[in-house]
Amino acid sequence: MSGVTEFIFFHLNPAIKPEDPTNNEAGASLLELFKNTKHQNGYLGSSWGRSIEDENVVVWVIDWKDAQTSPTLTPSLTPYLAPSTPLTTFYATLSPPPPAHKTHDLSASPVTEIFTPWFPTSMSADETKKLHESLVAFRTELVENLEEGKRPRGLVMGQVERPGTRKHGDSASGEAFGMVVLAGWESVEAHMKIKGTEAFGRGIGPIREWMLKGDGGDVEKGEGGFGIMRHVRFQKAE
Repeated sequence: MSGVTEFIFFHLNPAIKPEDPTNNEAGASLLELFKNTKHQNGYLGSSWGRSIEDENVVVWVIDWKDAQTSPTLTPSLTPYLAPSTPLTTFYATLSPPPPAHKTHDLSASPVTEIFTPWFPTSMSADETKKLHESLVAFRTELVENLEEGKRPRGLVMGQVERPGTRKHGDSASGEAFGMVVLAGWESVEAHMKIKGTEAFGRGIGPIREWMLKGDGGDVEKGEGGFGIMRHVRFQKAE
């Protein structure tokens, strides 16, 4: 089912435990917020999980019918945020799309890598075309050319569409556009091991030629600050 996917990154107040709704009232309330989003117009499905790198960082991924139907959910999260911490949200159309009448089931893998590289907007049209070709080639290297048993369980990607650009101090133009790659792995260790393979090296090399360092976010303004790669254990919001 084609549509748009929303990504929300936020720092959860450490006292809130949605994993233990029976004994944690605020956690139960947040869990209800996740679940009740299904009543919003255009909702298709969602998953949420904690970052393995920092368990206080929660990532909520929501599939919508289209960008026009997706509501603004970030104000609803305000009571659950750790004080004075940033929140980032963006949208992307992921490819390949899931089968008809299905959504992206991020809970199907024990660990999901979220890779969000940023690139300068000063890239020429030809360079941008080559970048997109390199990203497709990168996917092919991982899902077809890695040895069986080392391949990701699934891999989808897309360009960040909203916001289309963000400020980035390392970009010659001062702005950057982003991509997002989601890959399912058996474990963080399994993902780390493939980084030494020839297939990974061939795939990531051309991308790194244009990739900027970091996410370029201004944490004081509530932008970014979540890095360009995280591993998350997702569960369905249902």
